[in-house]
Amino acid sequence: MTQFFETTQGIMLVGAMIGAGCFAAGTIIPSVLRWTAAERGLNPKAKARSAAMLTALALDDFVGAAYAAVHDTPEFNPVNEGEFVFHTADPVLVLPRAEDLSLLGDELFHEALWLSNRVTNLGNALDNLDLSGPGFDSFFERRQEGYAVIAAKAMDLIERLLADFDLSLPEKPDYYRQRDGFASVVQAAGERSNGIKKTAARVPTPGSNVTHLFPKTGEEGE
Repeated sequence: MTQFFETTQGIMLVGAMIGAGCFAAGTIIPSVLRWTAAERGLNPKAKARSAAMLTALALDDFVGAAYAAVHDTPEFNPVNEGEFVFHTADPVLVLPRAEDLSLLGDELFHEALWLSNRVTNLGNALDNLDLSGPGFDSFFERRQEGYAVIAAKAMDLIERLLADFDLSLPEKPDYYRQRDGFASVVQAAGERSNGIKKTAARVPTPGSNVTHLFPKTGEEGE
């Protein structure tokens, strides 16, 4: 068999095969390189879109947990009214990795981190309230309003992500109106705060029952 390639016809056949191979390589390789370059050009956009979807889903999970927490009524121990328990856990925001968030662009990246920091700060602030004081130091009102405000901002960020990256989340039941629920909580908190301020303004300052040893003079005597 090898003797054939030593003949003139064999040498010509081998040359033709090499030439055909080079031609094929010259045709296919540039096409492969162009395809790879195109994939590399589209890859960052695809990765950013995936990161946006993951972030939106993480924020939506937090919003759902916050909605449950905001509308959760604590159950008190009948034996000890100072003890209570919630039926739902505190909302936790678990965002994608920082390298994934960075694909969203600086503004959205910073807003996501800022929101996560606010959740942490609220938890720390609630932990430092004096629950042994009167009215539990307004713990329940502060917790409810705090999570409602942050969740509303999370919903704003979700809408931006969906609009900027042309995404959509699964539909929710019509009766599950989270934004309306958060808005009513924040409104009630504002009305409650204004009512407290008005009540405090109407309370007269009690006069002193201390008998002065010296007569008042000037404005003090009026």
